[in-house]
Amino acid sequence: MRAPNCGHALLSAGPFGISGNDTPTETVASSPDTSIAGERSSSLTTPINLNECHLASHEQSNPPSHPQQPIPAFLTQERSQPGFGLTWGQAEQAVSDFKIKYTPFFPFITLDPDVSAQEILSKKPLLFRAIMLTAAQITLAKQRELRRSILAYVGQHLLVMEERDLGLLQGLLVYIAWGVHDFYFDQKITYLIYLAMGYAHNLAITRPPPTMKQKMMIAIHPKDIKEAMVGHNLTTVLEESHTPEEQRAFLGCQYLLSVNSAQFGRENTLRGEYVDRCLNSLVRPTDLGVDFILDKMVRFQRLVEEITEKLPAPGNEDGTKKFSMSMSSVTQSIRTHIDRLFANMAQEHRQFVRLYLPASYLSQPLDEVAAQHQRQCMLNCLQAARSFFSAIISMGAEGFLFRSFISFSQILFVLVATSRLLLVEIEGWDLEEARRMLDFPSTLDSLISAFEIVINLRNQRAAEAAAKFRVSWAPDIPSDEKDDRFYKYSVKLQWIKNWFESQLSGGPRDPGETGPSINTNNWVPENHSWNPFLLGFLGDDNWNIEF
Repeated sequence: MRAPNCGHALLSAGPFGISGNDTPTETVASSPDTSIAGERSSSLTTPINLNECHLASHEQSNPPSHPQQPIPAFLTQERSQPGFGLTWGQAEQAVSDFKIKYTPFFPFITLDPDVSAQEILSKKPLLFRAIMLTAAQITLAKQRELRRSILAYVGQHLLVMEERDLGLLQGLLVYIAWGVHDFYFDQKITYLIYLAMGYAHNLAITRPPPTMKQKMMIAIHPKDIKEAMVGHNLTTVLEESHTPEEQRAFLGCQYLLSVNSAQFGRENTLRGEYVDRCLNSLVRPTDLGVDFILDKMVRFQRLVEEITEKLPAPGNEDGTKKFSMSMSSVTQSIRTHIDRLFANMAQEHRQFVRLYLPASYLSQPLDEVAAQHQRQCMLNCLQAARSFFSAIISMGAEGFLFRSFISFSQILFVLVATSRLLLVEIEGWDLEEARRMLDFPSTLDSLISAFEIVINLRNQRAAEAAAKFRVSWAPDIPSDEKDDRFYKYSVKLQWIKNWFESQLSGGPRDPGETGPSINTNNWVPENHSWNPFLLGFLGDDNWNIEF
């Protein structure tokens, strides 16, 4: 991989570049033995000395004038084990599973077919850690240890030592996709996504490199100080281009930012013509591999942005916003784009839920034709939700193990949409028929049961892997089990079910009222200040959520 550069202008000696005694910073992460302390053992109790990290970074970018000492032999030898209590056999199995089972659900980080775990650890230590966290059959306690190591590594190498390496961005993207559980709140998931986006900007992969003509112009005839500085630091006028790895990483940042922006009502800032250029460069007409999936994911997410922009957002408390035939025309136009995009492909129908849901936020129009179109949109939305749940539940418990947080975000989005369709009161919308069409409590029970099976399956596979590779790990403690993502999902789905059933039976009780236990339809949280309701879509204007 070529070394990244600032705006594709390789810095040279001079008043605006690096000094004549400096050399471009190379990643410290290239050697597994120089990575974060404690990797050789499974303990993470050794603190990170920030002063030493700063000193190491300073010495790296300002090497001494005397000849470098030879590297000790023990640093150049192959490591006996990858660390964290794992064996190379486990690491190779995790890498293989990541390539085959995980990558299709987040195809922005791909591995060469013949790359080994040792090679990944040597060249991209953070990516290796993220893959082990995602795909290795390990206990929850070991996952917690790996998660802490990943965050410490990001802080040390990306923020303290200011390394600029594509492997850091790839590892961070994998960690965001599979390692962050609390995506339904605008907290850790958001600042990690924006950190990845900022780092991608720093690697200069978010816009096309300058052409040869542009380089020549700013080198010979700069028009201002900015062009003079860039031209002064040019070391070549040859054409440059981003590698496929860099393009996928950029599209991964763009996709995550779009998903996050749509969820929390913000505008995606990574938009523009360069997205299409990267897609056209990666995808081949006869290739139906991961780049084909990547293309569909990115293009559909752009349709989500179009829906958010062209169709009304939630918020019609005074009832003045009414459905119109122009909105019906916009909906049909976007539907045509979706059908064209997913032609000859199996669909999970979530795209139609998002497309037709805005109709449920508007009041019934006076025109009967427009009112009929509104009810048809709501019916299409409910039918799409039913088909979506049918497909998700039928895939089996094992299928949930490999999916990124985006899949679960989509599930929760459709759950929220369904709850609205089964509770909203619009003249002409038959709630009884809608509830017969989609048995919401039964659907939630099926999902809860699937997640419970996943928990048992994951624990079983971790135990089998420990026996197969003859390793011994500390057992999970209750706090580990409660921090498991599938346990969290199950708890929240149970909360949704009880909340929904309470609405059907007359709404939740007053906080001071005593009543039945948690297993009844009138259940409410004991701590009334605690509100875990998923995506923040319902009843909280502070989240500024848009569909």
